[in-house]
Amino acid sequence: MSAPSLLRHFATPARSVAAASRLASSIRYTQQFRSMATQPQARFSEGSDEASLSSTLDTLLSKGRWALVNEGEAVERSFKFKNFAKTWDFMTAVSLQCKTHNHHPEWSNVYNTTFIRWTTHSPKGLSVKDLKLAMICDALAKDFGEVEAPAAETPDEGASCGIRGLADKAAGTAGDCCVPKPKN
Repeated sequence: MSAPSLLRHFATPARSVAAASRLASSIRYTQQFRSMATQPQARFSEGSDEASLSSTLDTLLSKGRWALVNEGEAVERSFKFKNFAKTWDFMTAVSLQCKTHNHHPEWSNVYNTTFIRWTTHSPKGLSVKDLKLAMICDALAKDFGEVEAPAAETPDEGASCGIRGLADKAAGTAGDCCVPKPKN
């Protein structure tokens, strides 16, 4: 094909839009396939109703925002808002739900972004509380005006981002949350 015919081929709006659409579909399919191929097997807390939790987990993961991590023992995602005030309001609402459900996340915040990881430490693994609170986070984020992060800001699977690292560091130094603290 000559250069002028190549230019006409790709410069024609209908063709270039269709080509872009096919390319986007191909990229989405590849990303979905890659995440399915590399996604760990869920590991549920002892005594959990695995059939029910598997269904709930599948629903969360199918939306493409939550990721199954830590060898299948946790789910995590980031939430981005218009500004710090909206982010703080969201975190306050999540913290009230944590108090109600007697469960807490591993989380971190930088300006307008909050990173949340749900896992159960005792008994270790994913529990009904983790998945229920993840769904509550999604609903609260919608209520507080979560903004879609541009693709360039979305970390690749397996890639470590700074805000995730903050949560990792804090969780590593916080001590065991499930062991009663000695009274002085």
